[in-house]
Amino acid sequence: MAVARAQQQGGVTAIHIWLIVFVALWLTSTVFLVILYVNQEDKDRLVGDAKASLIKILPASGRDLPQFSEATSSPGGTMVELLESARGDTAELIGGNRTDDVASLRVELSSRLDRFAADQHIQSKSDFEGATLLAALDTMHSLFRAEAETRKKAEQGVSQLTADLAELRGAEERRKKDYDEAADQFEGDLVKIGDDRDQYKAERDDEIDAFDAQIEKIKDQSSADIQKQRSETRKCQADYDELLARHQELQAKLGQSQITPIPMATARVGDGRILKASPGDPIVYINLGREDHLTLGLEFAVYDALSGIPEDGRPKARIEVVAIHRQSAECKIVSLIRDQMILEEDIIANPIYDRHQALKFFVMGEFDLNGDGRDDPRGRRDIESLIEQWGGTSVAELSAKVDFVVLGSPPVRPRRSVDVDPEDDPKYQAAAKAYAAFEAQLAKVDVLAVPRLSQKVFLNFLGYTTSSTETAASIQALAAP
Repeated sequence: MAVARAQQQGGVTAIHIWLIVFVALWLTSTVFLVILYVNQEDKDRLVGDAKASLIKILPASGRDLPQFSEATSSPGGTMVELLESARGDTAELIGGNRTDDVASLRVELSSRLDRFAADQHIQSKSDFEGATLLAALDTMHSLFRAEAETRKKAEQGVSQLTADLAELRGAEERRKKDYDEAADQFEGDLVKIGDDRDQYKAERDDEIDAFDAQIEKIKDQSSADIQKQRSETRKCQADYDELLARHQELQAKLGQSQITPIPMATARVGDGRILKASPGDPIVYINLGREDHLTLGLEFAVYDALSGIPEDGRPKARIEVVAIHRQSAECKIVSLIRDQMILEEDIIANPIYDRHQALKFFVMGEFDLNGDGRDDPRGRRDIESLIEQWGGTSVAELSAKVDFVVLGSPPVRPRRSVDVDPEDDPKYQAAAKAYAAFEAQLAKVDVLAVPRLSQKVFLNFLGYTTSSTETAASIQALAAP
């Protein structure tokens, strides 16, 4: 593993070191053999010269040199043979072949050195370039020791990492165990919640079914009661229509001979009826439509179908036309008296509106629309503008053709001052004149038998049950052009 790491890191491995050692040995032996081989002839010549000199020196008895001849004819051979044998041993040691010559070994050595120089994995080439065999061995030993230390540290690191990995695996196993336990607990809770939900849903469905059954029962009873009331209402309405027709016939015969009108006879005749209404729904539908000359914003007072329109004109609700169709109209509920409901067949009325013609109104007197106890300077003009806005006609002169008189309060009756002659008091004269004119007009109303609507009754018929600042603001807004 250390060798592989050294190869990956680009360092010197044991294989590189052994190759360098072999190269160093081969280089040393080759140099030695070359030196011996080159100087072989010189050595032979020197040996011959030495022998000749020795023969000259030695006595005649010793010139045969038996010892020297024996020495030269020893089993080791001649010096050349010894050198050749040494060269062959060196060649075999270096390359494994005794017959390799010096030139081929030198070429091989140069090739190896060039390969080492081009190898990118050898970092310290200078440690082996020109080094002796012992130095190369010392370098190789140092590299071996460094590699062993590195491998030892790596093995220690692997052991530590193995221990850390085992600890992490144990911690992961514990977390997984805790997660599985929590998941099982959550799954159990979820199952319990699902069971509780199903039980609650079943109970709720039972309650809803019971409530629906109760509602249907109440609805059936209410429908039966409403049908009964409608039947009675239609009967009463038929009787009323018959009596009204007879009354109108008699009134036409009497003509101007009638001294006093029947109080609110015409004002208490409804203009239409509620076609459709649902409790809680702010929209109702009436039986008047585009053919009945309705206008958007027109308001109607709503009255109970059984009790009819009272003399004071006080309604139970007020509605406003918001959409007009051919034979019906959609109205929104503007106000509703507490604990009251708008039902189908209820009567709607507006004293200003008439589906057949524009009614004529004569407005006289003073009006306190905001209920502050003082006459409003614009009170009469607001009433007249409202009449014009809702399709009526406000006339300036009282006559028998007037359909209704909207009667306000009389002018303040003037008081005479004891210190000033009435003839010399212009304020008294103006007030007395206004009061006399009001009394004269009121007497004429009685003579002409024109129905009178007081301010309170007139506002009641319009759906305004109280005289207040809100009522005045609403009337001014409706009467505004």
